[in-house]
Amino acid sequence: MEKILAVVVMVLLLYVAGNAFHIVFKTYQEDDEFHHPTLEILPVHWIMDFLLFISRKLAPATYFVVLFKTLSFLYGLFIVGVIILILSFFFF
Repeated sequence: MEKILAVVVMVLLLYVAGNAFHIVFKTYQEDDEFHHPTLEILPVHWIMDFLLFISRKLAPATYFVVLFKTLSFLYGLFIVGVIILILSFFFF
């Protein structure tokens, strides 16, 4: 039973990491929505809005997009690391 739960959690985390990597590799526009409306269970847009808020406060207007994409990339890498830990704990 716990393996099924681990698979479900990993699928949800893969969605979150994929969304973070999607933001990194697309062009930034001012009126972007930073989440797909397919899965509103997870507060993905809150996390991305928070990262955008941080990057706007910490960087000047010309560089906040670079900082936002860097923070999104690091967040995606963190989530992938959590998925690897779940895989190693439950399946190996």
